[in-house]
Amino acid sequence: MTGPTDRLNTTLRVVREVLGNPALRRVELAFFGFNVAESGAWIAILLYAYLATGAASVGLVALAQLVPAGLCAPLAATLGDRYPRERVLLGGYLLVSLMLGLTALAMLRGWPAIAVYLPAIGAAMSLTLIRPAQGALLPSLARSPAELTAANAVSSIAEAGGLLAGPLVAAAILAFWSPGTVLAALTLVTATSTLLVLGVRHAVPPGTRRPTPHAPLRGSHLAIVMEGFHALARDRDARLLVAVLSSRMLMIGITDVLFVLLAFDLFKTGEAGAAILSAALGAGGLMGGAAAFLLVGHPRIAPVLAACAAACGAAFAVIGAPVSSLAAPALVVVAGTGLTVMDVAGRTILQRAIDDKVLARVFGILEGLAMWALALGSILVTAVVAIAGLQGSVLVFATVLPVLLALAWPALKELDRRAVVPVRELDLLGRLRLFDALYPATMESLAQHAGWEAAPAGAQIIREGEPGDRFYVLESGAVTVSKEGRFLRRLTTPGDSFGEIALLRDIPRTATIVADEPTVLLVLDRSSFLSAVTGSPAAAEAADRVAAARIEDRDL
Repeated sequence: MTGPTDRLNTTLRVVREVLGNPALRRVELAFFGFNVAESGAWIAILLYAYLATGAASVGLVALAQLVPAGLCAPLAATLGDRYPRERVLLGGYLLVSLMLGLTALAMLRGWPAIAVYLPAIGAAMSLTLIRPAQGALLPSLARSPAELTAANAVSSIAEAGGLLAGPLVAAAILAFWSPGTVLAALTLVTATSTLLVLGVRHAVPPGTRRPTPHAPLRGSHLAIVMEGFHALARDRDARLLVAVLSSRMLMIGITDVLFVLLAFDLFKTGEAGAAILSAALGAGGLMGGAAAFLLVGHPRIAPVLAACAAACGAAFAVIGAPVSSLAAPALVVVAGTGLTVMDVAGRTILQRAIDDKVLARVFGILEGLAMWALALGSILVTAVVAIAGLQGSVLVFATVLPVLLALAWPALKELDRRAVVPVRELDLLGRLRLFDALYPATMESLAQHAGWEAAPAGAQIIREGEPGDRFYVLESGAVTVSKEGRFLRRLTTPGDSFGEIALLRDIPRTATIVADEPTVLLVLDRSSFLSAVTGSPAAAEAADRVAAARIEDRDL
């Protein structure tokens, strides 16, 4: 695996690469602003609810925002496949700016609470337009697979950075001013994002190639969305894993409201304290993302899920003891780390155990259910606090994930036992540095989609000048590489690879490759290979470096 220094260098490289494309630069900067505004506005609105309409209203206000957003999310995700994506993205930013601005105005002018909550609900619904539209638009703005890789990587950086920076910005403002001031500032942020995407067009400069967007979806919005529900209803294993992953989102919904109550009623740190607790959860998410790389090829994931649930529960149990206001953020970081690793572990089991024919639809429905789990978690806080008090409710919520995982443990353990871990494929792919930085789910997906090919001695595996549609990794045997009849090299080491040039550069095969002796190869098709490298900046950098070196070698 690559080290921290390598990852930092790669991060800086991909940021520089995206900044070199004017359209991508504007879209990514806008997306960072969107994430700052989303996370900061959520805190400001819940704090307003606590101050204006009482502690019992906080969960209800969260519910009122999440339920309509949950209904809109699956439908909003299809708009980018029906209408021009840059217009959908611009429309999303305009709506978010308008709704946040109205919410800020209502707060600052002291209007009735209902005048605050209605535009806040509209803002939450508008937020669901941004991510799907951006994801659909990026391939149209990138000028090469490598640039698309950089754009995807920067989107991840922008999202993680925004989720951490938003609460910190809110905390800084709340130390001196009110939640209304926070929303006013965040409205300026989203207005700036709107201006950034205003002139974005997906025209491609002459002489360049870009990935082709998916074909427009056919059928009604409702029919498209319901396909995921039907797939889920037919598969018991999928239902179990979606339930486990949704329980994680339930806990995040609980924390959204609980942090506000803890800051005011237990730690006495006020609005800024609530924002700091939310930022600590985001910091834990970043740490959990780094730790998740250890899951690649791990034979048993169910125990990891259980350990994460236990760690999260223990952290909240200590907070409910209670601890000092200074120690609480550190414990929240531990909980956030566990929640993130739990998400990766759950998705890894899902990917191993579920039929690939329904996997994409199951993942789609999981995203929709996440909103509902957040909503349920938010409303549970109000009910449980009313019954058990704040400290008692913290201890109750500390048991949520451990108890749910304990109930699901027999089925999870059995599913984990039945799940096929592609050990042979992972072992071979793990020898390639270009796949070093792939996330666990991506690495295992790549291994699951790989195939094997046996070539007898003398077989021509690749012919110079033909279109390229596959990438090869040598497991055993030997192959000879030649160009225009001229010998270039002989590959004999397990893990040697070839075929990436035609896929990365979208050009015909640049050499002929023949098996010298009986040879066994791991084969990845074009879509699997490009999906992997465009999802990881380090993978794309390594692949492009190899391709450039081999093209130069063959031009000698």
